[in-house]
Amino acid sequence: MSATTAQGSAINQLIIRGSIVKPPRMKRSPAGVSHLLLALEHRSMQQEADLTRQCYARIQVVVSGDWAESWSTKISLGSEIEVTGFIQRHENANGIPRLVLHAQNIKQV
Repeated sequence: MSATTAQGSAINQLIIRGSIVKPPRMKRSPAGVSHLLLALEHRSMQQEADLTRQCYARIQVVVSGDWAESWSTKISLGSEIEVTGFIQRHENANGIPRLVLHAQNIKQV
């Protein structure tokens, strides 16, 4: 059985907290939409199978639209943020896939 929302689509939601480890980069799509690209690094201790383990992850975060312009002046290298959004598969120019977090909400920590 799969989890669904009231609209019937599958749930795709991620919340992660971490620090910005590369200078944020602005770019525009061919359609003229602004995108702020962030490299977010997360480190924590997590419980699994009654054991404590170190957890490390780095994920690209994309902030799109007018919101990208606004956050571009608030986030810099070293900023601590919490991001809520959905994950999407992106391919680079060489066709190598990776998961990218599309931000729907950002909080400075």
